[in-house]
Amino acid sequence: MINFSDIDKYSWKYDLCNRYLRFNHNNIYYKEYRVVNQEDIPKPGEPVFIIGNHQNGLTDALTLLYMYPDKRQPVFIARGDIFKKDFVAKLLYFLKILPSFRNRDGNRGDVRANSGIFDIAAHVLNRGNTLVMFPEASHQSGNYLGTFKKGFPRVAFEAEAMADFKLGLKILPVNIYYEDYYNIRSRVLVTVGKTFTIEHLKELYETQPNNAYLKLNELAREKVKELTVDEGPEYYPQYDTIRKMIREDRLLKKGKNPDDLYEMKLEDMQIVEELDKMLECNPERHSKRMDDALYYERGLKKLGIKNWLVGKEITISSLLMKSLGLVLLFPFFLFGLITNGLPFFFPALLKRKIKDRQLHSSMNFAPGVILTFPLMYLTWFIIGWIVFTWWGGILLAFSAYAILIPFYSYKKAFAKLRGAWRYHRLMKNNNPLLSNLQRIKAEMIAHGLR
Repeated sequence: MINFSDIDKYSWKYDLCNRYLRFNHNNIYYKEYRVVNQEDIPKPGEPVFIIGNHQNGLTDALTLLYMYPDKRQPVFIARGDIFKKDFVAKLLYFLKILPSFRNRDGNRGDVRANSGIFDIAAHVLNRGNTLVMFPEASHQSGNYLGTFKKGFPRVAFEAEAMADFKLGLKILPVNIYYEDYYNIRSRVLVTVGKTFTIEHLKELYETQPNNAYLKLNELAREKVKELTVDEGPEYYPQYDTIRKMIREDRLLKKGKNPDDLYEMKLEDMQIVEELDKMLECNPERHSKRMDDALYYERGLKKLGIKNWLVGKEITISSLLMKSLGLVLLFPFFLFGLITNGLPFFFPALLKRKIKDRQLHSSMNFAPGVILTFPLMYLTWFIIGWIVFTWWGGILLAFSAYAILIPFYSYKKAFAKLRGAWRYHRLMKNNNPLLSNLQRIKAEMIAHGLR
């Protein structure tokens, strides 16, 4: 196995790579990348253990990697099964990722190796560096928290024990909130919580370490939960549908910006809290709301429309104007398709082999930013150089890069317009299922969650 003992050593190669990835992640892949309470992140040189919710594969790690105002190089702990091949392990070492093995990842020898890995992680913290871990140990399939595993508290206590509980380790809870898990040019929000320490658990750790692990996990999960839209797995589809149905109207009534990502998240948390309270106080009404939500979501899929359309005033004049606009802009889309189509659609081939949708965004980002798009732009540069001159190559490559975002925006606008035309046709034909969906949404908005 690779020697990970110096994994937190500063690397200028890693820094150079990170600058490129940071720019593409924060500015190209996402339309908006925002960190709330960034000032609460401890300064470099302080031992910081960052813990957060895990719901979107590699994208979660990248989102937390780029949230610092400084250019620190945090060390991550990830599932050990991805380290099985040597070349992958070397790459992950370069990316400053330590392996943590679960029972389902390998044999007992692998799991026993965790002791050495956790020891390295504890030394990382004792050297005043930043460590990041997702205590759930695997990603969830939506906005809810799973059970926190023992790996996180073991590392935290071992780090403090090395310093006789004088390290002053700061544990920082964070939350990642995605506007859209799967598509590029959406938005992502990181909410930073308040740090807490574990000195008060010293005596319990020295006498009953397992109970200390459970106590810390309980405390840590509560801290992360305070920042999280925790819809829970039992009613997740229904809660997810309801918050999307009523969130915008609720924010407008409160005089808040319904397009502000942080306000959206806070309102989602409030909606989930009210639904949980309804389940406790009025289970019959809660059951009715869950049935309505399931009917509504299934109806949207059957009609092939999106929630944002239901209840909208869609006129034929607006549809014609938007259609004309897309016709006029089609040459730009065509240029974007020619210059970016191949690397843009390449991830779709990879995602066909991955059943877990929460890993699809990782396939959108990693292969494209690291390999396919740079190769495509290099190809256009060479073609331009051969056909014209070197400046022609630069111009062609730059033009291909510059058209990428407008190309995707056109593609998205076309999809929305197609849905709007479909919705208008359903309205014109007085579709009974659409009428039911409109009624359910109107009732949900009018009566709220009372």
